[in-house]
Amino acid sequence: MQVKIESAITGWSGGGTITGADGTITLTSPLSEDSAVGTTVVSLTAASDGTVTGYSVTGTPDAADVSSTGVVTLKAQVDYEANAELVLLVVADDGSATGTATVTVPIGDVGPFTTTTKELCVKDGLGPDTTFAVDSTSGAVTTTASVTLNKATTDEYTVPISGAVTGGESNILTLTVKVGDCSGKEKMAAALGSLLLSLLAYTLLSM
Repeated sequence: MQVKIESAITGWSGGGTITGADGTITLTSPLSEDSAVGTTVVSLTAASDGTVTGYSVTGTPDAADVSSTGVVTLKAQVDYEANAELVLLVVADDGSATGTATVTVPIGDVGPFTTTTKELCVKDGLGPDTTFAVDSTSGAVTTTASVTLNKATTDEYTVPISGAVTGGESNILTLTVKVGDCSGKEKMAAALGSLLLSLLAYTLLSM
């Protein structure tokens, strides 16, 4: 009589190592909360004394998919304020047995500014005074329109702006305003003396 030998999951690799069918892996590099859908979270490989036929995944939050080769990707964006980590249960199946890798992925917090530097230009001989302010609600950066800017006197201003949102995220945007030839550069509206940032700006730091 022929005896059928059952196979088994014997280990995991990728992002860490598991000896045996089940175990845990904790990733050290955070997954940024602004990572796009489709971003690879981790690539796992289950070992078997048979042949692994497929993978499945569940997660908290439910934000991941897994391919037939063990590549885990985002199917939805994650939010640090809602969950500071993503916990994945990745199951490998070899037709006779299954194994589960529990993968913990830290989520990286991102401040409201998607860039930390921005450069603008005001044409020499035009524009407002050198006093800058930022509206705490709209994020409009403004200057008083009383004194003409003069490149010979001051050709560049650095305006550090702190951004914050509910939940505690914050970072700083350094706005550089150059006076001179604005050809090919993003212009600040000199006549209005203001720039509305498409960001969440709240506090003008000391210049």
